[in-house]
Amino acid sequence: MGLLGAGALRHTHGIFTSRALAATRRKFAPVFESDRQQVLAAAAERILPGAVAAGFEDYLNYWMARPPLSEAPDWKPLLNIGAVHLERIAKKQHKRSFYDCSAEQQDAILKSFQQGKVTAKRFKSSSFYQRLVMLTLESFLSDPKYGGNRDMIGFKFIGRRHQCWWAPKSILHHVNPQPGAGK
Repeated sequence: MGLLGAGALRHTHGIFTSRALAATRRKFAPVFESDRQQVLAAAAERILPGAVAAGFEDYLNYWMARPPLSEAPDWKPLLNIGAVHLERIAKKQHKRSFYDCSAEQQDAILKSFQQGKVTAKRFKSSSFYQRLVMLTLESFLSDPKYGGNRDMIGFKFIGRRHQCWWAPKSILHHVNPQPGAGK
């Protein structure tokens, strides 16, 4: 069901694997090494089932390659080391990569991060988890031009009909409601 309880979105691939990842459409070049990118995508998919199909990876790559996040000294390193720790724990506990673990195994590992139980020098697992949740939700509900919210699936999920409430067509309609007056 996912750690955020988004059960209304059906997770169609069961266990998230690299094969499922390869089937997604990418618009932006990966910022992280392939194995770490796969781990972050698998974690996002467990946080919010459907996040990868909705463009999580493109959203992540878009923002990690641009200011302000590309210039922030802690964002990319935190996500990078977080992916390393997710992978390390999965291999230690389950003898397989994080993205090849069962959904239940992935959830248990992510829960330990959420609760701050994973410790390492200069790494706070709860901070990693909070940022990953934030990026996952943003990718699902953002303007599609940033790579996420593919086919406006996030907007449809929350019942939003229009991409932007401030779009000029909408403004002209409210300022001058006569038919054809805003052309």
